[in-house]
Amino acid sequence: MTKNPLPVHLVTGLLGSGKTTCLKHLIQQKPSSENWLILINEFGEVDIDASQLSSLVADNATQSQSLNIQAVSGGCICCTAQLGLVNTLNQVLSQAHQSINRIWIEPTGLGHPAKIIDALQNSAFVQPLDLQKISCIITPQQLTPQRWQKSAVMRDLVQLADCIILNKTDLSSEDEQSQALKILTECYPPKNEVIKTQHSAVEIDCLLQSRKPKGLTLLSQSTTNTLHFVHEEESSHTIQTANIQKNYTSAIPNTLQCFLSTNKTLTPLNMGWIWAPSVQFKRTEIKTFFEAIAPKLIRAKGILKTGNEWQLINWSEGQLSFEDIAWREDSRLECLFDDQYGEASCTASFTASFTANQLEKQLIKTIHTY
Repeated sequence: MTKNPLPVHLVTGLLGSGKTTCLKHLIQQKPSSENWLILINEFGEVDIDASQLSSLVADNATQSQSLNIQAVSGGCICCTAQLGLVNTLNQVLSQAHQSINRIWIEPTGLGHPAKIIDALQNSAFVQPLDLQKISCIITPQQLTPQRWQKSAVMRDLVQLADCIILNKTDLSSEDEQSQALKILTECYPPKNEVIKTQHSAVEIDCLLQSRKPKGLTLLSQSTTNTLHFVHEEESSHTIQTANIQKNYTSAIPNTLQCFLSTNKTLTPLNMGWIWAPSVQFKRTEIKTFFEAIAPKLIRAKGILKTGNEWQLINWSEGQLSFEDIAWREDSRLECLFDDQYGEASCTASFTASFTANQLEKQLIKTIHTY
């Protein structure tokens, strides 16, 4: 009989952000009916963080019996120790004397966690795994414009997270916090759920919620995005989205969502798509596509899977750029055009009858596999 998927939670963050302290708070809130497996990734050979958690519950017999704390040492589970993560999980799940109800994973603060997600979703496990909400713990002192530009690891951690835990706010100024929040709202897609906290004190209900698909907020509506702070008495979050109507069915296979603005008084024209993560795009054809629509294109932005990786696509003022991005959820593209639907006249690739279906015929050429 196939077992039910086992919920897995990632608690990521830079070194010193408060990941292990957060896990301590979560352990104190653990339901007595649940058995947890906690995997700590130690970059070196000495399991310091795992020892801290083990000593926390050593004197509590009830907690000790329902907690299995393991260290994955000898490297970063995002790269060299990734196989160690898979082997440790399978070994514990196979040999556990009692059923595991939930898994928590704390990667090292030095790695890129996208590879962990790949391992969890693509490896063979003795029991099916279900990746839950991904949390990133970071401090305002870490989340600065200077470090954001320099640190690819920081950008990966933030981009992958469903929930940002802005920690150590008691040690930061209002200016530092405002600066950090500005970075979060300017992410693509923007980070809408932020928990401001001190000493990593997070309510467990905030992290146990299922992952919710990130909505498509068209570029012309981006100013309507609002950060929603989760307080102790709340267990849900709200995302303000653009008032966009679905008025056609996408001709592209594996399209999860497609949007087209129908308000004839609205300028510019808004179009957007979200595709399943299995869809792969061809980089050279993407360039050709943008060259064809450039005369009527104001702005475009998206995340497209090219090969096994995702890239942030940015078109602005006639320039197309590609940037590696840690993203594993879906592919998406948003376009703003400077004329009303049906009135545009583009290059030879597009006739005056500029319709969504014709645009999608060009877009389909950029897709490698479904």
